[in-house]
Amino acid sequence: MAYATVDQLREYLSQVEDGAEADAKLGIILDRATDIVDLALGFAFVGVDAQATSRDVRARGGVWLQIPPHQVGSVTAVLKVLGRGTIGEVTLDVAATYGFVEEDDGRLYCDYGWAPGWYRVTALWGYGTAPAAIVEVTLELAVNLWRSADRGMYSDVIGVEGGGAVGYARALTNQQRMIIDGVRARYVGVVCG
Repeated sequence: MAYATVDQLREYLSQVEDGAEADAKLGIILDRATDIVDLALGFAFVGVDAQATSRDVRARGGVWLQIPPHQVGSVTAVLKVLGRGTIGEVTLDVAATYGFVEEDDGRLYCDYGWAPGWYRVTALWGYGTAPAAIVEVTLELAVNLWRSADRGMYSDVIGVEGGGAVGYARALTNQQRMIIDGVRARYVGVVCG
């Protein structure tokens, strides 16, 4: 599902004719722009699970437990898993024994520390809806894709490579790249490369 709506895109492309055929084309462009954003992010905003489920998370030790993307405030259980995957697997209720605090960034804090090993965490998993910054980048990319189709701007340069070549804007502008990198860092940490 696209991060922006056809109506939002029409605000940027007011000269596009009205009608179902034009709306269908704009929808396809929005899907393509969303795919480009997802490739740059390395993940997709697809909402959160409707029901809480359990996932096994590995702790390396320390007072913080980093868990996968989830709806903050939805963690309902944390169990220490001993003998994970074996016949003798048992779980211990960490919340009842030690307690924990879920921070605004989704990490779990336990004053007694998280012993290295596996924990079974129950929560509503997923990245949620796309933030406004990602919606904006998607709209900007969709506008560029729409306008590029008429101009054939699918190369990094105009003219002959070398002395007569003139460069123009990349697929993602520096500002768009900065926004995507900032959002990615907020959700999954800083990714090099």
